[in-house]
Amino acid sequence: MGMLFGMPNIVICDEHDENILLEKVFDYIDTYKLELTDTTANTYHKLVITTPRRNFTLMCVPTLFHVASGEREFIMESYGKIRFNTIKEYNMERQIYVSTVPHRSSTMSILRSYSVPDVYGVSMFHGHVLSPFHRSNRIYYRYTISEVSEDSWLVTFKPRSNNTQLISGFALVEHATGRITYTRFKGEYDMLRFDIVTNFDRPVNDPLALMPKECVINTTFKFLGNVMCSTLTNVYGCQHTLPDSIKSSANMRELNAVRPIPLDSTDICIYDRFFSNRIKTDTIAVEEPEKKKNNIGKIAWNLLEDNMLSSIRAENENGYFRISPLINPQYISYSNSRGLAYKLAAGAEYKFNEKRKLRFNARVGYNFKIEQFYFHNNLHFDFNPKRNGWLEIEVSNGNRIANSSVLDVLNEQHRDTIDFSSLELHYFNDNRYQISCNIAATDQFELMPALVYHHRSAVNKAGMVATGQPTVYDGFAPSLTLKYQPSISWPMFSVNYERCLSGVLASNMEYERWEIDASLRRRYSSLKRFNARVGGGFYTNQSTTYFVDFINFHEDYLPGGWDDDWTGECQLLNSQWYNASKYYFRTNISYDSPLLIMTRLPLAGRIIEAERLYFSYVQLEKTRPYFELGYGFTTRFISLGFFASFLNDQFQKFGTKFTFELFRKW
Repeated sequence: MGMLFGMPNIVICDEHDENILLEKVFDYIDTYKLELTDTTANTYHKLVITTPRRNFTLMCVPTLFHVASGEREFIMESYGKIRFNTIKEYNMERQIYVSTVPHRSSTMSILRSYSVPDVYGVSMFHGHVLSPFHRSNRIYYRYTISEVSEDSWLVTFKPRSNNTQLISGFALVEHATGRITYTRFKGEYDMLRFDIVTNFDRPVNDPLALMPKECVINTTFKFLGNVMCSTLTNVYGCQHTLPDSIKSSANMRELNAVRPIPLDSTDICIYDRFFSNRIKTDTIAVEEPEKKKNNIGKIAWNLLEDNMLSSIRAENENGYFRISPLINPQYISYSNSRGLAYKLAAGAEYKFNEKRKLRFNARVGYNFKIEQFYFHNNLHFDFNPKRNGWLEIEVSNGNRIANSSVLDVLNEQHRDTIDFSSLELHYFNDNRYQISCNIAATDQFELMPALVYHHRSAVNKAGMVATGQPTVYDGFAPSLTLKYQPSISWPMFSVNYERCLSGVLASNMEYERWEIDASLRRRYSSLKRFNARVGGGFYTNQSTTYFVDFINFHEDYLPGGWDDDWTGECQLLNSQWYNASKYYFRTNISYDSPLLIMTRLPLAGRIIEAERLYFSYVQLEKTRPYFELGYGFTTRFISLGFFASFLNDQFQKFGTKFTFELFRKW
């Protein structure tokens, strides 16, 4: 606010002038046809971290293990390039990187998402924090507009309710164009209190007009008695361009030659303490190779940090590699029907060129309710992005599946002698292999042929042998999926046909299955979302034993978080019903909003980030219509849902579901 002192004749404008100026701000991008696509600029970043209060729990926070002990002040500087696909999609390449953090480890990487505020967009930062400078968010803010000069107006804004998705602050706006030249705002989101100052003082005709000239992010992080403060200074559009041969250099002389702003006394003191008077040497080796020590404790802590508490990641312009930490609460989930589950994830991508890239994703986990280990591996090759052309190989062990036909046969052959339902003879473990290819024949029509192979083995093999039944069922099934979407605003319609061929590759099953599905995902203003899915499926050609296993209606024992699978599924439906009916018809609807019911309450609004309403309907063979109603919300700590199920109009049961969200975005 200091820059506003000394400005004479500040005049509060009337409501008419206020509306005119706000409309100019809202229409600024459209009026001047501004966009930030396929743009590259030189960029400088300086991060200073201080830890006035800390304890051992700080090492459990992602990327903060190395600042949880030792020095209390750290500095990191980098210089390189930033490449924009859009203002929210960009990649940063560090060509020079100097750090006083041990091992030059990345620290507070969450701040990257705050580095380029999209002040004119619906959300400031990658789907969160509603911008007061977007028309659809005007209902959530109160504005006061004052004239500070003939060319500049001061717009002060504050939220109408105390919510973590809203901010308060001010902006200097150019009266003639509606261009924001300077803004400062404060807020709190995902455990971070932030105070961000951004300078946009660039001409309208500048190719980098939407990119900040300078952005300073001050944050305070408090967690279990720890207090950590940080200041991240970002300078964009720097003059000096480094050759591409320089990558992740630690050369201080090179950094001194291109640094756009000088170091202050605090920065120099941090360097002096860390480098022990070596700051004036030509090259700074950020960390000298340590002499080998027989220090088991230190080695153990390094292994703990590198593999247990932090993600393993590496990336460059051609691809990336990442593995989730082995110990992380956010991978724990629970629901009444599926029980407790824990999972890990890994992924890698390599880009051959702009049209071809190879991607690998793996998900492994354990479900404690049925005491089973799960995995799902996916190798995906994009060969024609213009036509959504890809080739994919999937290997997974699926979910434990029931074969009702086996139980019927056993009950018929051994009537009134054995209670087979208690022996779990109809349960099988499913190993699944699939090769699929997708191509868009037109802009509206896609087809996806696939080859699917199932190897199902009985859970109770001894019991099956004792009753004279096979312990293994194999199935080879060609499949074809047709997709049709008239336009982007229409639902996606799909039809899937799968036929299992007996006698091919040891297949001892035969069936035909059809599924029809329509799904719609619609985004509205202010981060509101509407999801709807309607579909059905049925089996034909029931000449041999088969497993009821639909692709669009099945149990998932390793669910993800709020944005993964909390829509499009029934949360309380008994798992046996997924494999007991020869047909199904289902409808799932959900509605998301960052400000719906609870978020309007003062205390709840500070921590609730989004809310969701659910409705599900299922019609199965030999049962009455099944309904579910639900309400859920996500916070910085957990996502929590409450559900009630009904058969017709009769209440059945009440259940909950939760997943940990703490530090999920970190």
